[in-house]
Amino acid sequence: MIGDIALHEWRRQRVGMLFWLLLGFGQLIIAWLFFAQLQRFADLVPQLKASGSTLGAMDLVIAPTFNSLVLLLLLGAPLLAMGSLAGEVRSGRIALWLSAPVSGHQIVLGKSLGLWLGILPLVVSATLTLASLGLGTALDWPRFALALGGLLLFSLWLGCVALLISGLFDHPAAALAASYGVLLFLWLLDSFSSPDAPWYWFALLPHIKPWFQGLLRSQDIAFFVGTGPAALMATTFLIARRRGEV
Repeated sequence: MIGDIALHEWRRQRVGMLFWLLLGFGQLIIAWLFFAQLQRFADLVPQLKASGSTLGAMDLVIAPTFNSLVLLLLLGAPLLAMGSLAGEVRSGRIALWLSAPVSGHQIVLGKSLGLWLGILPLVVSATLTLASLGLGTALDWPRFALALGGLLLFSLWLGCVALLISGLFDHPAAALAASYGVLLFLWLLDSFSSPDAPWYWFALLPHIKPWFQGLLRSQDIAFFVGTGPAALMATTFLIARRRGEV
């Protein structure tokens, strides 16, 4: 049943123009940034060789472009998620979901996986674009794989959080605005907080950047594995409240 709900959510996104616009413009931006970083890297190669620097394509091309992809996902995921629950409430279809013979956690898991499937094409297309650099230069493939794995985990987490925020509102526009507010706040949190602040742990960038540097840290995995399921549990509670079960 969870798989059926995920496929339904995936089909709902595919029939809309928004999904294809996000994928097309997202890939266009990634390609432009990729070639801009590649040109800069080509200009710096003589200086890097002369100075004996160990910086390579992973540091000067792949990592910055992956970092830009993270920001694109932060901007694109709320657009896909705003219709997942808030849109169902706005259209009146939420009554069908609430009366369906499925549990709240099945609805939440299915919709979150469906959102992840909607985010995944941009991650895959961007990754293939960056991996093409390996045809002309040596890449650190284990580090590349670590960065990709981190992005997959982040995109799944993003679907969970965006779904929760969508479930808090009855209008898609309100859900979209709230999602942007929360996610961009987490994105910028480390820039106006000291590492000693108790809330610094919720900053996104300090948990994402180590992947692009080839570092796999337990605290980064704990952040996404801990807060993602917590968001799903909170969304399940919202579904139960709409059903009058709590």
